Amino acid sequence: MLGLSLLFVAWAIPFFIILERMIPRRAMPTRWRAIVLAALMLAANTLVARSMPMPAPTTMTTARVVLAWAVGEVGAYWLHRAMHGIPLLWRVHRMHHTAEVPLAWHHSWWIHPVDIALFAVLAAFSTWLVGAPLTAAPWLLIARRAWGILLHANVRWPASWLDHLLVTPTVHHRHHREDLRPANFAPSFSILDRVFGTWAR
Repeated sequence: MLGLSLLFVAWAIPFFIILERMIPRRAMPTRWRAIVLAALMLAANTLVARSMPMPAPTTMTTARVVLAWAVGEVGAYWLHRAMHGIPLLWRVHRMHHTAEVPLAWHHSWWIHPVDIALFAVLAAFSTWLVGAPLTAAPWLLIARRAWGILLHANVRWPASWLDHLLVTPTVHHRHHREDLRPANFAPSFSILDRVFGTWAR
């Protein structure tokens, strides 16, 4: 799994640098120093996540993996919402929101280790509850990581009906607008924000 993670990072850096140059949301230079710092933060946070205990899986099935993902998505929504609503959590989570603007792909790696630890605990709970870790589906993990980077990328992404179902770059860039009310806390599915009244565009 470590080798797959390293391969993903080696692919992601040039891919998203090129993507932002080809279809930028706003014209801006590549911030090499910020990329290096974000990569170092990613390495530190990877160590934090790997140090968290993970319950042993039970019988592995695709249905269990999907259910674990769904449970994790709902839990991540409420945890993320709490990070914006509880002052102590916001003090930590704010690190992710104080990166340089406009957003760029490497901001997805600029996260406080405490945030990472909290989301890792949530993942462990989902595993315990359902009996299937997402590590059982590496393709799903890679897809989630790539999509998470795209959400922060400085790329043109037109608003569409898809914004009401999935978290898109348009939806997530709105989440990072601190001059507007907090909104769009769901990690992958905007439908959660629609259901709980926190969706905006």
